[in-house]
Amino acid sequence: MGLIEPLGMEVVGTRNKKIMSKKLIAIVGMGPLISLSVAERFAREGYRVAMIARHDEKLKELKEHLSRQGFEADYFTGDASSETSLRKAFAQIQSKMGDPDVLHYNAAKIKRSNLLEETASSLTEDFRVNVAGALSAVKAVLPAMRQKNEGSILITGGGLSVDPHPEYGSLSIGKAGIRNFTHTLARSLKNTDIYVSTIIIRGFVSHDKEKYNPKDIADLFWKMHREKNPVELEY
Repeated sequence: MGLIEPLGMEVVGTRNKKIMSKKLIAIVGMGPLISLSVAERFAREGYRVAMIARHDEKLKELKEHLSRQGFEADYFTGDASSETSLRKAFAQIQSKMGDPDVLHYNAAKIKRSNLLEETASSLTEDFRVNVAGALSAVKAVLPAMRQKNEGSILITGGGLSVDPHPEYGSLSIGKAGIRNFTHTLARSLKNTDIYVSTIIIRGFVSHDKEKYNPKDIADLFWKMHREKNPVELEY
């Protein structure tokens, strides 16, 4: 018995080490369109997937969807508007799955609301999701990326950042903010091999559309991650 137990522990430890050695993508703002397509695209390349969103039921369904395809995925509850919540979610990811090699920030507060109907409080609340949450997520993954001097930070942008619409006032401001955040972050990390990029999506995403199909957008994110160029791409 004394010989069997250490042997069993060694086998389990070796298997866990092999699993942890596989690349990992963490996705904040997990949903059924862009982020799911990104998860599937990276998973086809052998990546494990760690998903973060606010609602357990949605995450559970997405995990089951990925598992049916034979992909390794797990989910962690986190609120992009809360630095504390995101920090906790990433700590759980790092404990259970390891350090992410790729971060995809896809969270946004999407609502139709005229800018003049907004308040200072509502703009601030939306900004926490649209921009500030990206900083919290980046800070969670950056120490390990710096240590390895590699990694990719991929951010979903929007056409409202360059062509704002008054009926989407808060989101227009948020997408402008996340675009500038991406460029500022890229310049901050220019002396490292950590890649930062965003895709400016100039239309509404749908599986029924030819141009703004999420699978095509996921292919672009994969290509940018692999080729490490450019920082911004309009689509």
